[in-house]
Amino acid sequence: MKNLKKLVKSFVATTVLSFGVISGGHFTEAASLDKAKTEPVKAVQVNSQQNLHASEKTTPAEVPAQHEARVKPEVPAQPKAEVKPEVSAQPKAVAKAEIQQKKEDRSVKSQASVHASETARIHASQNSAIFANSSSEEEKTEDEVLTEYFFGTDSATAIPNPAGNDFYLGKLGYGSVVQFDAGTGSGKFFSSARAEEAAYVYGYWFLTGMQQAPAGTSASEWGAQQAKLALETYEAMKSVYGSKARPVIFIDVEPALTGTKEYDYANNQAIYTAFVNYLNQYGEGVKPGTYSSQWSWEVSMGEFSPSTPGAYWVAYYPGDIPEDLTISNPDWGNFPGTTEKAQIWQYYGGYNDYNVAWQLP
Repeated sequence: MKNLKKLVKSFVATTVLSFGVISGGHFTEAASLDKAKTEPVKAVQVNSQQNLHASEKTTPAEVPAQHEARVKPEVPAQPKAEVKPEVSAQPKAVAKAEIQQKKEDRSVKSQASVHASETARIHASQNSAIFANSSSEEEKTEDEVLTEYFFGTDSATAIPNPAGNDFYLGKLGYGSVVQFDAGTGSGKFFSSARAEEAAYVYGYWFLTGMQQAPAGTSASEWGAQQAKLALETYEAMKSVYGSKARPVIFIDVEPALTGTKEYDYANNQAIYTAFVNYLNQYGEGVKPGTYSSQWSWEVSMGEFSPSTPGAYWVAYYPGDIPEDLTISNPDWGNFPGTTEKAQIWQYYGGYNDYNVAWQLP
């Protein structure tokens, strides 16, 4: 069962929740080794101007002299990227202790009641909001609103999220390359350990631009081909994780040699649109979602608006693990190009990527 975390916020009786809009930020990246496969795993750090998903290094056999174009040479490395893997344990331990203290200071329901209420909500509606009061509107006090959240990790994260391990998002592949192995239930950037301990499992596909498209393939054809392969790989993932696999494939939009091509707006938009349309037409219940950051979306898609309502996953790293992991945090903003609050916020990266969700798509 998942571990729901309930955070208590004080509001006036008729308070309307107000959502902030994130500003651009950017990530630099570092790599550590997957303990199980001794392969480089992704990691990300932040400064205040751009945002990128965590780094994912590919072996030369897969992509000669590339795959981490996510790290731009001209981007100066940030302090966190300079921290060596072997010394990152201390800040993680401190962060974990801080989060634990915060959790102890909060008023929470018993684990049994959390699980019971969550199960009821999921069975009642697959897309129901996580906002839920522990009492009826009549019983609710004037200055207390109880809000529940999900916490999780993504990609090759080695250390579980200290705030909880309710969900996991793993990379299925990119372009024409599959990176998930149904035989092991894992992949280069898919942690079987994190997936096994989570209550819910998602897959994401790194959307690749025309620089990786087969010769003679149009942008729309390339988008549909990627969606078809992503759907097949999702089914392989589902064969391993069963009902834990949520019916969403997140489209990871960010510039890289194996990702979208910077400022190639027309082609990127056509590839993205074809991917979304393919899943809507042939997904048989598996719907598309979108992952990106403000900066990544702008340099990949320009002013284009995404089209996966209800399934947005946004990246924005304010620095260290934020003290406030609720929707009242202004860093948890609307998804780029929309007026919709992202359902999932990737709020921390480095050798591990941590996420929080107010609603599970």
